[in-house]
Amino acid sequence: MGSGLEHQVFISFRGKDVRDNFFSFLKENLVEKGVKVKTDEDAPRGKPINENLLKLIRDSKVAVVIFSANFAESDSCLDELVEIEKQRKLKKLDPLPIFFAVEASHVRLEVHSPFKDILLRLEDDERIKARKESPKALEEAEKRFLSWRGALDSISYCMGLTYRTGSNQAIFRRGIVEKVKDMLANVPSPDGVPQHRVFISFRGEDIRHSFLPLLIVGFKRSKINVFEDDENLIRGKSIDNLFLGIQESRIALVIFTDNYMSSAWCLEELVEISKCMKINSLKVLPIFYKVEPEGVLGYNRTFIDQLVEIWGTTDARIGRWNQALLSVGNMPRYISKPQMRDADFVEDIINATTKMLTDTSCT
Repeated sequence: MGSGLEHQVFISFRGKDVRDNFFSFLKENLVEKGVKVKTDEDAPRGKPINENLLKLIRDSKVAVVIFSANFAESDSCLDELVEIEKQRKLKKLDPLPIFFAVEASHVRLEVHSPFKDILLRLEDDERIKARKESPKALEEAEKRFLSWRGALDSISYCMGLTYRTGSNQAIFRRGIVEKVKDMLANVPSPDGVPQHRVFISFRGEDIRHSFLPLLIVGFKRSKINVFEDDENLIRGKSIDNLFLGIQESRIALVIFTDNYMSSAWCLEELVEISKCMKINSLKVLPIFYKVEPEGVLGYNRTFIDQLVEIWGTTDARIGRWNQALLSVGNMPRYISKPQMRDADFVEDIINATTKMLTDTSCT
C-alpha cells in the first residue's frame, strides 16, 4: 500500500443535488492542493454497496459527507455512511460533515423535516420489497434501517461546516479545503499505530451528545491523541482490547456523571485504570461533570453501600469496584461549577491535561 493513501479523502454525496455545481468545484479545489480524492461516482447506483467501494472508504483518512436535501433518498449514500461510521469507530478515518442547505437537527432526525420524510419513504419502499421476499429479508431490512439512523445521528454530531442558501460557495469551499488539509496534517504516521496519550472513561448516555464532543475537539485542537471509550459504540469488542487502550495511555480522564456508577462497563475499566496507576504509573484526572463528588462517591456513606444499592448484595464484582472507586475518586479532581460554561470547563481540563503530559515527559 503506497504512502499516498495517507492523503486520500473520500467524498460521499447525493449526485442530483450537488454533482454539477458544488461537488465538481470542491473536488477540483482539493485536487489542486494535492489531495487524492475518491468518490462513489463509478459505483452502480441503487445496488448494495460493493467491496470496491468499501475499500475506497477504508483506504481513506478523511471522509467528507455532504448532507443535502435528497441525501436520504439514496440507499447507496446511506450504506456508505454506515461504513464511514464503522471506520470512525475503529479510528481509521475522521468524518467531516457538510450540511449543504440542510440543518444538522434534520439530519439527526430530531424534528419533523423534509429530510426525515424522504428517509421514511425510502424505508417504506425497502420494507415493501423485503416483505415480498421473506420474513428474514424483512428482519435484515429493519436492521439496515437502524444502522442508517445510527450513522446519521453519529456523523452529524461530528464537528462540521454548514452552508446557508445564498452564501458565497467559493468562500465556503475554501473553508472546506483548509479544514481537510488541517485534518490530513494530523493523520498519524503510517509507521505504526500511535500510542494513545489520553484515555477517556465516561458514561455515554450522559455526555455523548453534549460535553464530550467539545472535549474531543479541544484535545484535537491541542494536538493531543485521545482514546474515547463508549460502551454503546464499542460493544462486542474484546475487553482486552479496551484494556490495551488504557495500558497504552499516559493519562486517564474519568468523567463521573449521574449514571456512571450504574454502568458495569465503566466500573470494570475503572478497575483497570486503578491497576495501571500502580503498575504503569498512569496519571489519572477525575472529573465531576454536573454532579458533586459527594453525590457520586457518597461521603455520607461508603462507596460499597452505594454499589450494593445499585447492584445488589450478591454481585461478586462489588469488592473490586469499591477498591477502584476509593483509589481514583479521592484524587485531586476537577468539578464543573453550576454557572460555568462547558467551553470554559473544557479549557481548564485541556490545560490541566497538557501540564500533566509535560510533567510526565520530563520524568
